[in-house]
Amino acid sequence: MVEIVFFTSSPIKLAHARYLCRDYAVRIVGFREKTFGANYEEPRIYDRAELIARSYQDALQRWKNFVSKDGHKLFFIEDTSVIIEALSKEREVPGLDVKYWMKETQFAQLDETLRNMGNDRRCRVRSDLVLHLPPELRPKDSNDSYRIFTSFSFGNVIEYERDFETNLLYPWLDNKTFNKWFVPDGGQDPISLLPIEEADKHDFRARAFREMLGFLENRSEIRKRQTAPKQYQLEAAAPLFVICGPSCAGKTTLAEHLADSYGYYHIEASDFMYRSYYQRHGVSSTVPIGDFAEQALQDQPEIVAEQVLEDIRFNRPLATVITGFRSPKELIWFYEHYDCHQPIVPVYIDAKPKIRFERSCLRGREATQDTWERFERRDLQQFSMGLGELAKTIQSDSIINEASTATFFNEFAARYLSEWPFPEGIKMNPLTAGDLEKLILTALLNQWSDRNYFTTTEIAHLINRDQPADRQRSKNNVSRYFNQRFYPYYEIKLIDGKRKYRLSNTGLGKAKLL
Repeated sequence: MVEIVFFTSSPIKLAHARYLCRDYAVRIVGFREKTFGANYEEPRIYDRAELIARSYQDALQRWKNFVSKDGHKLFFIEDTSVIIEALSKEREVPGLDVKYWMKETQFAQLDETLRNMGNDRRCRVRSDLVLHLPPELRPKDSNDSYRIFTSFSFGNVIEYERDFETNLLYPWLDNKTFNKWFVPDGGQDPISLLPIEEADKHDFRARAFREMLGFLENRSEIRKRQTAPKQYQLEAAAPLFVICGPSCAGKTTLAEHLADSYGYYHIEASDFMYRSYYQRHGVSSTVPIGDFAEQALQDQPEIVAEQVLEDIRFNRPLATVITGFRSPKELIWFYEHYDCHQPIVPVYIDAKPKIRFERSCLRGREATQDTWERFERRDLQQFSMGLGELAKTIQSDSIINEASTATFFNEFAARYLSEWPFPEGIKMNPLTAGDLEKLILTALLNQWSDRNYFTTTEIAHLINRDQPADRQRSKNNVSRYFNQRFYPYYEIKLIDGKRKYRLSNTGLGKAKLL
C-alpha cells in the first residue's frame, strides 16, 4: 500500500482526506504521525500563488529535514478558501483568510451586511491541493516540483443560522467551519446537515482529490483497491468464533479462556471503534464514544468489521475469536468478505441485567463506580445499535451465563469444541509485529495485572529494563511509534495533559501470541 503524507495540523482534515481516498490502495498519514515533527508554516497572506509557493517551500524544507530519500516519496498540502460574491469586489472575502475570518465573524453581522447590500448570498468554496512531485513525476520540459489540483463547490450563504451538532462519523460536516453556513446550489440546508451521500455530491475538495488520485494512478504510482484477496489457508480447521452479547455477559471472559486454553487470538471490536473515533476526533475530544459508535454503525456498518478483517490478514493467526460486534450488518459484512475454509461460528452470550450489573461493579472497568442508571442507559444504547436484532439473528446459538465460570466454559465446550480437539503437534504461529512493537507489547504485557497506564518515557524504561546495553531503545523511538498512528492494541488516557497507554484486550491477545 502506497503511503502519501498530508501536511495538516487538523485531524478533521486528515479524516476527510482518508475518506476521499478510500477507493485507492493508499494510506494517508499526517506529517506529525510520520515524523513526530511540526507541520508547515502557513503565512497569513491573501495572494493565492504566493501563499501556495511559500507554504510548499516550507513544507518541502521540513520534509527534507525529517524524511530520508525525500525524492521518492509523495506528500501534499491543501488550502481552503471561500468567496462571498457580494463582498469580493476588490479581493476575495474571506478568501484564503477563512479560518481566521470564521473565528472573528458572527453570523448576525454577516447576515446584516449581505441584506444591506441587496442580499446577494452567492458564494463559492474552493480547494487547492498541492502535490509534491518526485523527480520521476516531473514534466521533462519543466522544473516544476509540484502540481496544483483545484475544485469548487457553488451555493449560497444560509438565510438563518441553524443550531446543530457536528456529524460524529463525518466530522468535516461540522458546526464550526464555513460548512455550517454553506447551502449548496439547489438545496435548502447547510452541507453539514445533509446525508453523506448528498454531501458527497457537493464536497468542495472531492474533485481536486479525484484529479490528484487519477494523476498518480495514470503514472502507476497508485492503484484502486481490488477485490479482497482470498484468505490464507490455516493449517487447522479451527472455528472462528464471533462472540456477541450485552455488557458483562461474559464475552471477554470466554475469549480469554479460548486464548489461554486453545491458543486463540482475541480481537475486541470496540478497540477498533476507538481507533476510528480517535482518527476523527482526537484523544481529548468530549464527544461521547457511545454516541459516535451508534451513528457510525448506522451510517457505515462495516467501519469496525473491515478493520478487524485487515488485522486478521496482517497477523495471520491460526485461530481467532472476535468479541463485541453490535449489529447484524457488521456480522453480515464480515461473512461476505471473510474468504476462508474456517467456519464462522457466531455465539450470543446473555444474562439477566441485574447479574450483569453486579459483574460490572465487581470488575471495576469504569473510571468511576458504575450506577444502575448508567448501566441501563448503556444497555439501551447498545440495543439501539442493533444488538437486539443481532440476538434474534443468532438466537439458536445462544448461551445463558448465570452460573459459575466453570459451568459456562463446560457448556460452551460441549456445544462448540467437542468436535474440534486442537490438532496435536500444531504450534501456534507468532503474530506479525515489528521489533519495536514486540518490545512494547511485551513490556506492557508484563504490567497487565496492575492495569496501570504509562507514558512513552515510562514504556521506554520498561523495555530497557530487560535489554542489554547495546539494544536499548530511546524514548524518542517509542514516542515516534505512538505518534505515527492510532493502534487497536492500546487504550489511551489523558492524565495531567499527557497521553498514557496500556494494553487493550486486542493488545493483550496479540502480546500473548508473540
